[in-house]
Amino acid sequence: MTAVSIAARSAALLRGGLHPVQVMRSLARETVSPLLLNVVERIDMGEKPGDALAEIDGPDWRVLGAAWNLAEQSGAAFAPVLDRIALALRSIDELSARREVLLAAPRMTIRLVAWLPLASVGVGVLLGFDPLPVFLTPLGAGLLVFGLLLQLLGLQWTRKLTRQVEAQDRVAGLECELMWIALSGGAPPGRARVRVADAVSDARAEWIEFASLCRGTPLDQALQEAVNVGVPASSLLLDAAHTQRAQTQAELERAAERLGVRILVPIATCILPAFIVLGVFPVIVRLVSSVFPVASAI
Repeated sequence: MTAVSIAARSAALLRGGLHPVQVMRSLARETVSPLLLNVVERIDMGEKPGDALAEIDGPDWRVLGAAWNLAEQSGAAFAPVLDRIALALRSIDELSARREVLLAAPRMTIRLVAWLPLASVGVGVLLGFDPLPVFLTPLGAGLLVFGLLLQLLGLQWTRKLTRQVEAQDRVAGLECELMWIALSGGAPPGRARVRVADAVSDARAEWIEFASLCRGTPLDQALQEAVNVGVPASSLLLDAAHTQRAQTQAELERAAERLGVRILVPIATCILPAFIVLGVFPVIVRLVSSVFPVASAI
């Protein structure tokens, strides 16, 4: 199960009247997940549920752990907290689905072009210009090595470009969500900010930078506006989180769209030349050697 599904399912069970610790045990029995079984074992050994969740590898789990600890410490209602965190984390899944759509065509092109050398060899055999013997000559061996290196370089290049975009994935505005949790327990803004910083530090939640808790940030602006206008800061914080998340998601989608174009560069510079080297040149050499037998000595 994912952190999103755990957060949403936990909120539902909490509304049913279960204690937070009982929720973890119930989910572990329900899903038979090794991750949750490990969480329950840690809880039985005296570890807090939030700390146990934060130990699961993944930035989304660490955010969930920080939110859980903050709700427990501040006295905020668990179910609304987990609903908000699940809603925030779900944006990553939506972004991943959107990126898969944007990259479907380039990836299909790469797969198609990657099979072209083998297809061209098969076509050459069917046409009577079997290029396989060419690879047994010094020239053919050189073409084979060079073509395979080009193909490998192109495939690795495309994977690197994709991983670079995926590494930028994050959920923005989480500091505002956590501040909302801390304030929901009745803490004053200054104390709530310290609690958020402590929860982020303890859970090692890398999606939340400490600089986002300082003055001049959207979080601080929301708190200042609440004081100036004389309204509760909760709605302003959630609105700031939504705005940041929408802006960041739009930036990440644009990066995925650019990747759909950038990924064509290794196709043009490496994979297509590999097709020519492995699939076209051997056929030409075979054709020339059949027309000019002297060339067969190459």
